[in-house]
Amino acid sequence: MSVEGEESRRSPLLLPVLFAPAFMVILDVFIINVTVPLLRQDLGASESAIQLVVVAYVLTFAISLITAGRLGDLLGRRRMFRLGVTGFTVASLICAAAATPEMLIAGRVLQGLGGAAMLPQMLSIIQVEYPPRERHRAFAYQNIAQAMASVSGQLIGGVLLAIDPFGLGWRVVFLINVPVGLVIRAVSRRIVPESRSPCSQRLDLRGVGLASLALALFLVPAIEGRELGWSLWIFVAIGASVPVALLFVRSQRQLAARGGAPLVEPRLFARRGFRIGVASVVVLFAYFSYFLWFSIFLQEGLGLSALDSGLVYAPMAAVAAAVSFAVPRLPDRYQDNLPPIGAVVAGCGFLMVMAVAGSAESLTPAMVVCTFPLGAGLGLVVPTLTRLILHTVPTEIAGSAAGVVTTAQQIGNAISVALIGTIFFAVLNGGSGPGAYDSAFAVACGTQAAFVFVAAWMLSRVREPIPPAAAAGPEVAAGRAIP
Repeated sequence: MSVEGEESRRSPLLLPVLFAPAFMVILDVFIINVTVPLLRQDLGASESAIQLVVVAYVLTFAISLITAGRLGDLLGRRRMFRLGVTGFTVASLICAAAATPEMLIAGRVLQGLGGAAMLPQMLSIIQVEYPPRERHRAFAYQNIAQAMASVSGQLIGGVLLAIDPFGLGWRVVFLINVPVGLVIRAVSRRIVPESRSPCSQRLDLRGVGLASLALALFLVPAIEGRELGWSLWIFVAIGASVPVALLFVRSQRQLAARGGAPLVEPRLFARRGFRIGVASVVVLFAYFSYFLWFSIFLQEGLGLSALDSGLVYAPMAAVAAAVSFAVPRLPDRYQDNLPPIGAVVAGCGFLMVMAVAGSAESLTPAMVVCTFPLGAGLGLVVPTLTRLILHTVPTEIAGSAAGVVTTAQQIGNAISVALIGTIFFAVLNGGSGPGAYDSAFAVACGTQAAFVFVAAWMLSRVREPIPPAAAAGPEVAAGRAIP
């Protein structure tokens, strides 16, 4: 059994075996978007239930990432990876069999737990098995794979719904995970080497509980509030999230002072660049809820089929892919400038889409062209964002820092679904037809543009000089817990 620092004879299939389930984990954040009309029709899902189907998965995934990384260090990374694959596959079956929105939401929670068990192990295994000169390329490919999963989810979902094997309808978008999961689990025992950290520490279960409670107290009422008439308890619950969050911060500081291993390393936030970087990630990832509103606009507002809706994303995905593959070839000195530039480009894309969609009665070529900057912005940001923020922290806490950044990405996505979703459905206000949907979608795009431009300004302030010996190299594995 290999341990960190030892040479291993790795299989040439190692990266494909690791990346396939990682692709599926990110794909399932977005593939659900094209199923919204069918979920409404088949399960009678309300607007808030649709938001919860998205948020339940993303939030569970986000909160569990760092703890799952530590479990891998403690119990064995291959073991946790295979458990994650199994859990994600079983959860996908539960989602496919759901008879009510509540059952689907529960299945999505279990999917999030399975995804969180897989992803940190993939990153840690790359860190352990590849020498420094090869890690940078491996992580670049990983970022590209996840970016492609983000922008191709709607297209893949549309194709699956158009084919509709055996008349399964929306359930096929979850069943597609099953053969992938079975194959990966079957081959991973031989191809994925086992490793664990020789000095892993105890899990911070109290931190996990407090962080989960704080986010749930904020997000669930924010999603349910409009449909429940903004009752008093909604505001009480949202207000209660603040003291719970403060209690979480206090518990992290106390645990670190006792020499324990807190969920979030408090030393990270002593660095100005890291504080700004994490905040900018939360704001920036409002970008990704766009895929949900655009799918609703195209299908329910303009009357496109799931396939046609998915095809609308193809040019944007092609632009994102081309830019993502080009970025790692640029000299290192340019790459730290790309996240704020990419955010500005994406913000301009949102404004362009808003201008065209605000009075759209049907899909036009101009609307498709306006999505190009969104793809270009995504391609500039995703391969370089974590690298920029990790440059602000010393190497010895870079693993914890990367886990926080990865978690912040998914929390930002969940918050944007809750907040921008509330705005979108409030403007829609039960309306129908292109006139109602184009107004709601235009307002959502304008809101997302504001978020992304603020994130661009924040990202421009992240970089801070630190001694070269303390700099965290780009090869640090995201989501990997410090020993």
